Amino acid sequence: MKKSIIAATLALSSIFSVGAQAELIQHTDQIAEVKFQGSSYELGLHVGVVAKAQILDGIERFDNTLGVMLPGLNVISLSKSFEAQSIFAKLKASSPDAAAYIQGLSESLNRSPNLLLAVGMSDEAILESQRSGGMGFLQAEKPAHDPAAPAKCTVLGMSDKQGRAWGQANFDYMGINYEGLIVLNHTDVDGQTRVIQTWAGLIPYGGIAKGGQAIMMNTMADEGTAREKAGAEILVDKATPSYYLSWEAYNIGSQQELLDIFNAHQQYTAFFSYTVIDSNAKVMNIENNFSAAQGGVVNHSYADKMVHANHSLYQQQPFVDQAFAAKSLARQAAAESFLDKASIETTKAQTQEFAETSVLWKGRGEMMGTVTSTRFDINGDHVDMFIKTDMAHPEVHIKNY
Repeated sequence: MKKSIIAATLALSSIFSVGAQAELIQHTDQIAEVKFQGSSYELGLHVGVVAKAQILDGIERFDNTLGVMLPGLNVISLSKSFEAQSIFAKLKASSPDAAAYIQGLSESLNRSPNLLLAVGMSDEAILESQRSGGMGFLQAEKPAHDPAAPAKCTVLGMSDKQGRAWGQANFDYMGINYEGLIVLNHTDVDGQTRVIQTWAGLIPYGGIAKGGQAIMMNTMADEGTAREKAGAEILVDKATPSYYLSWEAYNIGSQQELLDIFNAHQQYTAFFSYTVIDSNAKVMNIENNFSAAQGGVVNHSYADKMVHANHSLYQQQPFVDQAFAAKSLARQAAAESFLDKASIETTKAQTQEFAETSVLWKGRGEMMGTVTSTRFDINGDHVDMFIKTDMAHPEVHIKNY
């Protein structure tokens, strides 16, 4: 695999303020960690400099994938839709912090904020493809896709509520995500640290919140499909951009704050689930669900142990069968069975081995497959992440302390 270019461009990163501090760690040719202290705007500026070629290459690969998913679908057409719906302006109103990051990234990449969001809000692209007859959440087995490779995510974890907890998360997505992974280890101007796993600095998909909680993210494939079947639009005036949820989750200091974030707006452009593991509290799961009457509703629950695949724990859709979303029901059942027998003493080796076996992990297809499998060890507010990609690369260890 080609050598990452991030390190070669690190010397160019002199555009942020004197108070900001930066370090880049190239863990493997697939995963880089950007350790940065400063504002979110400065973070975006910096990431866009040190990873410019890699991000632009990722956007091009995303563009090509869209054309395979649905002929005629591309980043430019999506960004024009985003521009027409004022998506960046809406994000700025709902999450100034997320908008500041995108603005900084936009300036250093010389690309419009709405184009970057058209990539960063990739679920909307999949939903647009699906409703137009292309590849979507329901159609994981297309020509050029390996049907043995899962296309969706599974997360599980537990807490003893006395300072110890663990989680395991498989992120399964587009084949273009197999490289160009950038972990943002960001300490803000107030000294609070969050760690965000991203693809190409654009798609957040899990990490560590400022309060020391493990954040494990899932796409709600059933909710997007329910909206499609109801004939409802994806980008509408009253819908808050989903990047608000993608970004703000890592700013929380407590689980209640995430509930407040979800409840702050009634309707979103995409549907997400977060499983939040706090070592001093029960595990929390939260979803924003589709509602034909209201546009959207929020559901959440707490438990000592929690599993989530790609269908709602709270709303049962008639089309969610054994084939739906790369066997979402089977993955949920398998993870629940494993977790039933697990304890707080269950080791990293045990959860990783489970995460790398059927039906959770079956390899990497040309179009869809397993991008990363991440183990979280939480002790108080200290969190260690152990990230695995494929068998040819070593485990990567990243922490928030």
